[in-house]
Amino acid sequence: MKRLLFCLAMLANGHAALAAAEIIPAYNSYSAVPFVVGDGGLAQETVAYLNNKLKGKYQLQLKQVSRDTLNNTVLKDPDFKGIVLFLGPFFVDDSAKAKYHWSPALIGDSNAVISLKSRKLEYSGPEDLAGLKFGGIKGNRYAGLEEHFGKDIQREDVQEEFSNIKKVASGKVDVTIMASSTFRFLMKQMGAEAAAGSNLYTSSRPHFAFERHVFSAKGDAALAKEIDAAVAASKTDPVWRALLSKYGLE
Repeated sequence: MKRLLFCLAMLANGHAALAAAEIIPAYNSYSAVPFVVGDGGLAQETVAYLNNKLKGKYQLQLKQVSRDTLNNTVLKDPDFKGIVLFLGPFFVDDSAKAKYHWSPALIGDSNAVISLKSRKLEYSGPEDLAGLKFGGIKGNRYAGLEEHFGKDIQREDVQEEFSNIKKVASGKVDVTIMASSTFRFLMKQMGAEAAAGSNLYTSSRPHFAFERHVFSAKGDAALAKEIDAAVAASKTDPVWRALLSKYGLE
């Protein structure tokens, strides 16, 4: 009887600890693969991985938002709380890392420059896009190109990356830039034969290479400490390495 009461007490304490865990929104502004794949994807699995590492100290809850909403609603809230997944400092105008707390690098990635094979574009700088129609994502910032949009580069925005792929393929825009991780996964989904027969060309030189992080509000030191420890430990964690390999990342 005493043993039963002890087990029940331990179970109750476990439930109480779980109930007491602070719910933290984890924002993902990518709707494309591999970040969102059907009902799952890298964003969902990253949140599950981090929750496992946080061991009940916090409970992350995935929140899917557009980049426009992230920039103009979530981050403009003076009481912003939570974490944001997969971005780098440039993407939210924080190159000096003064606005937010940034974790160690979570994933390495780059931006692929995509054009038609019949009009191959080898990218070396913004001047290569002069006079062209560029397919962008609403709310996205593109390093080195922002000052050219509306001047020597015409920009047309859509909400997600696959629309830009179709616009390049049909000749409605001349070029687009998207995460290499996304483009590789899209090509993988097409299948080897379809990908080989695609009329799309990827510049041998990317727009730029960057690292993806997790960031949080500057004032939340306790949360930042736990996230930093989890991300730092992921570097040598075979579970995380296997997750990245599943999505063709490194």
